[in-house]
Amino acid sequence: MSEDAFRLNVFTPALSGKLPVIFWIHGGGFLTGGGALQCYSGHHLAKGGRVVVVTMNYRLGLLGNLFMKGVSQGNLAVRDLEMALRWVKSNIAGFGGDPEAIVLAGQSAGAWYTQLLTAIKSTSVLVKGAIMLSYPGLPPATPDAAQIKAERFCKMAGIDSHGEALRTMPVERILELQTSMLRADSQFGEVPVLFQTVSGDEVPANPGEQARKNFAGKPLMIGWTREEMGSFFASNPALVDATQEQASKKYSEAFDEQGDELFQRALKRRAKGRPYTTLVDLGSDKVFRLPAVKFAAEMGSTGSGVYVYRFDFQSPQVNVGAGHCFELPFVFGNFEDWSDATMLEGIDLAAARSLSATIQEYVLNFVESGNPNGANLPYWPGYERSQGRRVLLFADVIEASANDDVS
Repeated sequence: MSEDAFRLNVFTPALSGKLPVIFWIHGGGFLTGGGALQCYSGHHLAKGGRVVVVTMNYRLGLLGNLFMKGVSQGNLAVRDLEMALRWVKSNIAGFGGDPEAIVLAGQSAGAWYTQLLTAIKSTSVLVKGAIMLSYPGLPPATPDAAQIKAERFCKMAGIDSHGEALRTMPVERILELQTSMLRADSQFGEVPVLFQTVSGDEVPANPGEQARKNFAGKPLMIGWTREEMGSFFASNPALVDATQEQASKKYSEAFDEQGDELFQRALKRRAKGRPYTTLVDLGSDKVFRLPAVKFAAEMGSTGSGVYVYRFDFQSPQVNVGAGHCFELPFVFGNFEDWSDATMLEGIDLAAARSLSATIQEYVLNFVESGNPNGANLPYWPGYERSQGRRVLLFADVIEASANDDVS
């Protein structure tokens, strides 16, 4: 809500030293969030003396991604992140960090931007590895599609379609209209996305393909939560109480004549399967799991050390499961900073902290060496398409020899 928002937050155990750096990009559907939020505090990761953590703000929604001829060329959020990364490269040595050992990391939209920065040649050379949590496999918007969306926004705002009035529109009004537009774009069993990064001279139409060229050989950690869509669907009675007919129709829209057969299989996939769980699984696979597996395979083919996980620890909240964002307090080790998070109410905190310590150890090992494995940890095999054992499951009991077929 302020122009004075271009801030970095540096968590460091000491100003002297030469520690690897986590460059954390927050998520929020390209629309919400902020690097200064307490839930992204890097204090617990940094206090062990093995890493420096940097979080930052970047422009969101229309303010960060509007593409409109004569008004904005778009991709302001990308420029913010590029500038932040370059600042870290130039200045992190003064905070005890090693400018030659920066690892990009992010969740959801932050994972999307992480991949994009590995794809852009000028930024891919600045970092040595990447961590992508719950990467949404969405392509950048085309300029034509982005222009149409911008004109729709102007129509909703009651201003001329050339968009000039956007320059002086109060931020509060922009946010109000974004919410209205988001509701208007809502579809059954889908999560709408508004203003996105736009493909063009700098931003490739297929970031994954470009990352395979520009980030070849560099290590990658990537994964998803088992019920990603649970966080989006659990509060929607229309989805929780969906009928078999509604769910089967959704599968038919995705898979044509195979839809009903695949719906029946999804229904039997879980011991207590019902139409709602099939919708959660369909959306989770389509938006998160399959794109992550595809990118893992692409990077693995370049010689990168790739480590894939699935986060299974269940939320006590009804119908959420291991939902989107649920792994974040485990990664940051800061459950106390999530006091208002309904999905954590009633959690077995002792078990959660134990799992969190293991996850953090994997993350720190990866940031230091490009390999998450270490003493006293269950072995995490690298991703290989030809092997069945290639995904580590993070649950209340970690299975070191997982046989989860993700192909």
